[in-house]
Amino acid sequence: MEKKSPLLDEIGRKHGMKVPENYFADFTEKMVESLPEREFPMPEQPTLWLRVRPWVYMAAMFAGVWLMLKMFTGIFSVEKGETPQVEMTASAPEESTVEEEWFAHYVDDYTAYEMLYTEGDY
Repeated sequence: MEKKSPLLDEIGRKHGMKVPENYFADFTEKMVESLPEREFPMPEQPTLWLRVRPWVYMAAMFAGVWLMLKMFTGIFSVEKGETPQVEMTASAPEESTVEEEWFAHYVDDYTAYEMLYTEGDY
């Protein structure tokens, strides 16, 4: 059994919206008439930079990709245990050890003080 709402009976099935007659048939003509006339400027001749710019950008992109690959392959080869062939630019004094060199270059002051205090030599 179907229930009918009294409110729906008052309003009916009409939603109150309707389109004027021949609205869509005349729409394009009315739109074209309402637009203002406009002159389009002639396109300028492109300069050398405008013609070369995409090629320069593409070359820069490939150079960046090449540099990133060189950097990442260098990092991964060091992780595998391979040492890159680099010229020696500085040498340590003969009396220094590897631990002292490592400590001098890779340990900051805070870490050094912390190591001293934890060893109990205060």
